[in-house]
Amino acid sequence: MIRVYTIRQGKLEQFKNLPREQIVKLSDIIWIDLQAPTQDEKEFIEKNYKIEFFTYQEVQEIESSSRFLETDETTEINLTFVSNQEAELSIQNVTFILKNRVLFTYRQGDLKIFAETVRRMKTMNAEAKEHGLDVFLTILETRIDSDADLIEGINRKLNGISKDLIARKSLKEDLLLGIAQLQENTMVLHETITEKQRVVSSLIRIPEFNKMENERLKIIIKDIGSLLQHAQFSSERLEYLQNTFLGLVNIEQNTVIKIFTVVTVVFMPPTLIASIYGMNFKHMPELELLGGYPMAIGLMIISSLAFLWYFKRKNWL
Repeated sequence: MIRVYTIRQGKLEQFKNLPREQIVKLSDIIWIDLQAPTQDEKEFIEKNYKIEFFTYQEVQEIESSSRFLETDETTEINLTFVSNQEAELSIQNVTFILKNRVLFTYRQGDLKIFAETVRRMKTMNAEAKEHGLDVFLTILETRIDSDADLIEGINRKLNGISKDLIARKSLKEDLLLGIAQLQENTMVLHETITEKQRVVSSLIRIPEFNKMENERLKIIIKDIGSLLQHAQFSSERLEYLQNTFLGLVNIEQNTVIKIFTVVTVVFMPPTLIASIYGMNFKHMPELELLGGYPMAIGLMIISSLAFLWYFKRKNWL
């Protein structure tokens, strides 16, 4: 699918699934968005506008040259976008190409960020949306707001887990798996936010873009820095909660082991006494005693109580 956005009389207009011959005739184009395009659609845009999107292999690479590439005519950017899919975050790569005041975007799936960007662009004044860079920065700002919401969601879940641990309500495996999933989500967010930071820092170094949007780029850098701090704080809290969970599990296991140890030690003397008087020897002096049986039972009880008293005195119980 190809969406084309133009500026006419200061207003953003959207054209979807236009015939190809009409696309090339449109004037004042600032944004061409390709969502899950066919091979023919992709080749049509590349041929007519003399651009080349990142290949699948380049999209998967993590080198800076595969994430940001500046030439004489184009600025090519590859960013990773995340979206919330229940407990797990899904990842999608988006390619951006800036050429002659026009932004070209290439993506495979639907992203709410793009719909929100269009809504924001329609409410902006005409001067703020005359260049493809304006569209790209609006997408970045929208993505930053969405990342902030995701971090806030992680923090809310963190607070719930923390309360459960403090109340000692649950030390189940599901809780530890939940902490691990939140750690994975936080790392993904931290990685994508850092990626945006590198891209915006590279844009600032381009004189043309820095002159156009100096203040806006600085604000975006500041917001990204703030998100990185929050993501780092969330990561540290998750590590702390994981260590707390494992510590409580160890305490619980030690308590169980201590109980078994105490029970074993307390019953050792009675077992020894019963073993001695269970021997089948003829000449055992106590066998002929009238009170031999009560005496043996009494010895067992006294020895057990003596050990219990000793453990209690040492505060082992």
